[in-house]
Amino acid sequence: MRDYTRKAIKSPDRVRSMFNAVAERYDLVNRLLTLGMDQRWRKLAARSTGAGKESIVLDACTGTGDLALAIYSVTGAKVIGVDFSRDMLDKAVEKANLVGADGDVTFVVASVDNLPFNENLFDAITVGFGLRNTVDYQVVLAEFNRVVRPGGRLVCLEFSEPELSILRRPYRKFLSSIVPLIGRLVSNNYPAYKYLSDSIQVFPPQKELGWIMEKAGWTDVNYRNILGGVAAIHTAIKKDG
Repeated sequence: MRDYTRKAIKSPDRVRSMFNAVAERYDLVNRLLTLGMDQRWRKLAARSTGAGKESIVLDACTGTGDLALAIYSVTGAKVIGVDFSRDMLDKAVEKANLVGADGDVTFVVASVDNLPFNENLFDAITVGFGLRNTVDYQVVLAEFNRVVRPGGRLVCLEFSEPELSILRRPYRKFLSSIVPLIGRLVSNNYPAYKYLSDSIQVFPPQKELGWIMEKAGWTDVNYRNILGGVAAIHTAIKKDG
């Protein structure tokens, strides 16, 4: 299997700086690039947590809080969102306050490879469109495993690779040309969206990501393709005992 931990990726400080720079228009660009479908995908991911009103869910790489708020809306669970970009989290707090979820959805500045939580704390952990921005996927997935209780669930929503070969070429063309262009036009930040496009194209395909999850200690790994594999939702369980 290809060693995806040795991918070409910017340093955490560079990535944080880029996300801080695009925070103001980040949600708008997401809606444009996915024609608004990203919100529905997040609700699918939220349902995949199996969480309920008594659950506590950690949303890693929460960004502007869309997935955290979707989990709260769909399941009623209490949610803690973590991200290393303070500017993104400022937007998340604004949105939580706007919908009256500020008491049940909270946000913490933290790096996902060193979470400031005790082990076996959360009923589920989610990560939406953020795992690919971390330096070492397996290390981060193992850290996720540490903080989830035995029997708890991991849900990863991420852009992926179409499994139908006929879709791959146009999809890569879209990533290489259209994504950076829209990023430049809407947020005036071509380099940030060029990086985001590149990070999608070097991210492990569905089966390889599943293997990395297993190596990080997760079991019962499965995935569900969205739009033929343009995105995918992976689920996994932490071993009992």
